[in-house]
Amino acid sequence: MSKSRIVYTSQATEAFSKRDLLDLLHDARAYNSIDEITGFLYYRNGLFFQVIEGESEKVDDLFSRIKKDQRHFDVQVIFRENVEKLLFNDWSMGCIEFENSSLNAIPGLNSEVASQEALALLTKHLPRISSLLITNPELNLTA
Repeated sequence: MSKSRIVYTSQATEAFSKRDLLDLLHDARAYNSIDEITGFLYYRNGLFFQVIEGESEKVDDLFSRIKKDQRHFDVQVIFRENVEKLLFNDWSMGCIEFENSSLNAIPGLNSEVASQEALALLTKHLPRISSLLITNPELNLTA
């Protein structure tokens, strides 16, 4: 069984409220746990940055559904790769840095990346991620 990881960004069609984000996270966790898909979601100023990983066929099926989702547009793949090991195997869908920092106190939301391996992955693709951040300053990860 081959495994893969997709990292992508997209633009929300409308701003997500706290409730919208929690509903999205709840649904993602329910479906992802069934399909054994892991990853994390980052949302800020109407932009999504997401990593999904798991069995290749299931990741491809999920990504096909994600691309059709009317809640966002301009889906851009930063990278897709086959992997041997999942970086977020303890998260059915972690969530990083909601716009409202009070959400970080909700159980199951994560305010830090899962591991040094995850940081290494993001660093490996830093040029593409940096380009994304430069062209989309509203994604500012530090503000």
